[in-house]
Amino acid sequence: MKPILTLAALLFASASMAHGPTPQKVVETVEIAAPVDQVWNALKDFGAIAQWNPALAKSESTGGNATGEKRILHFLNGEQLTEELDAYEPTTHEYTYRLSKENVKALPASSYSAVLKVTATEQGSQVEWKSRLYRGDTGNFPPDELNDEAAVAAMQKFFRIGLDNLKKSFENGR
Repeated sequence: MKPILTLAALLFASASMAHGPTPQKVVETVEIAAPVDQVWNALKDFGAIAQWNPALAKSESTGGNATGEKRILHFLNGEQLTEELDAYEPTTHEYTYRLSKENVKALPASSYSAVLKVTATEQGSQVEWKSRLYRGDTGNFPPDELNDEAAVAAMQKFFRIGLDNLKKSFENGR
């Protein structure tokens, strides 16, 4: 009986130490010396993200900014993934979208949702881009390239490249 109890205790202990993925959060912002309407005009077309984010080779969309519209992001490494628009609010200068078709070679995340929002500041505008995401491998022991840290780092980099380019394009005479 004692070996069975010991085995049960070991199994319980190892099961309690292993856990699935927990949601991660990424928030990146940039201040831009330009009015909200001008900045929003550059961002408002959900399908045109590649026009201002040089992390992408191109982007394609089904057209428009209606809920349910899809866009395909083509990354510089030749990989692509698909996102879907969940909400579009031009009066508040924001939209919400989510990953529709994953590709961990494009971005090491299995699922995410994101919000892009432009607000007025004393110096012009602030763009906030935030996401809630899950790592690329949702198993208990993901490889390094698909773990929480890799997913967060990749999303931060993707957001930062876009936001820094947006700021540069406005402040260096668009």
